[in-house]
Amino acid sequence: MRGEISRTGVEMTKHPYVPSVFSYLRRPTRVVAVGKVLVGGKEPVRVQSMTTTPTWDAPATIDQIVRLVDVGCEIVRVTVPSKKDALALPEIREGLLKKGLEVPLVADIHFAPSLAMFCVDHVDKVRINPGNFVDDKKFQVLEYSDEEYNDEIKRLEDAFTPLVLKAKKQGISMRIGTNHGSLSDRILNRYGDSPLGMVESALEFVRICRSHDYHELIMSMKASNPIVMIQAYRLLAAHMTDEDMDYPFHLGVTEAGDGLDARVKSAVGIGSLLADGIGDTVRRRTLPSIRFSSTADPRSSLTLVEWLMGKQRFLASRVRSAPPIATQAMRFQRAQPETALRPSARF
Repeated sequence: MRGEISRTGVEMTKHPYVPSVFSYLRRPTRVVAVGKVLVGGKEPVRVQSMTTTPTWDAPATIDQIVRLVDVGCEIVRVTVPSKKDALALPEIREGLLKKGLEVPLVADIHFAPSLAMFCVDHVDKVRINPGNFVDDKKFQVLEYSDEEYNDEIKRLEDAFTPLVLKAKKQGISMRIGTNHGSLSDRILNRYGDSPLGMVESALEFVRICRSHDYHELIMSMKASNPIVMIQAYRLLAAHMTDEDMDYPFHLGVTEAGDGLDARVKSAVGIGSLLADGIGDTVRRRTLPSIRFSSTADPRSSLTLVEWLMGKQRFLASRVRSAPPIATQAMRFQRAQPETALRPSARF
């Protein structure tokens, strides 16, 4: 569902991304189960992280998962780039159970629908990237007619539907996670390298899930540039409201780097969205599914997550009191032109 184009050339939506830009109110979502951990709704923002070991090295991966759980991780994601990695998942699951750990496992899939089908039997959630789950990136410039574009969507649906049906049957959840750096040629040629392209890339997959009455979905819009990431999440929230969708969000700044640089990017990106009331998990990088991206020891970013979550809880605690920034809002309104107050104008 598309709205009119603003004077800045950015698509405007029928609804704002949050009920109010001047007072805190967490974005309402449905609750999605990741194993025994509930995400969204009135559940606390969940902390997750991602292992940095080769997944095929099961003992090393198990050891790192144990250490992540020890420092507060509630959900752990492992990358599955090859069949060798996928075949290690049963051993990892069994090894964790022997240690008395039932932490939910997430399989991160790129380029390989067949691996995703295998992983559904051994994890609590699969993450797919809409930019490369079906499409190959060839950096081609193509002009699609509406009919040709619809044919591409049908091809996507044919390839994605088996995973949707199997995940629904197994009762596991799925994250549809767009990465700014891996948008398909089809999306780039129609929507450009833009937050709108990121949003439409994900919504194409969401609509397929909904056509099969599968709703155990969590969404993410990741970019290495915090400004792009913030715009994409806000635009996704507005579009989902337009289409009567209420899926929770996993927050993250991808490829944030190391040390101070990573912490600043993550704090700006994740912190801004949490202050909006957007986000249900964080992975050392975001909330309501928050992950902080860094190439260092995955435990190192958890302190920042805890700090951001403390700020989020503080805002939430003030919801029933007087509007937290009413005075500042009045000053802002007097100082700004009317158009600046429309949330859609900020995209």
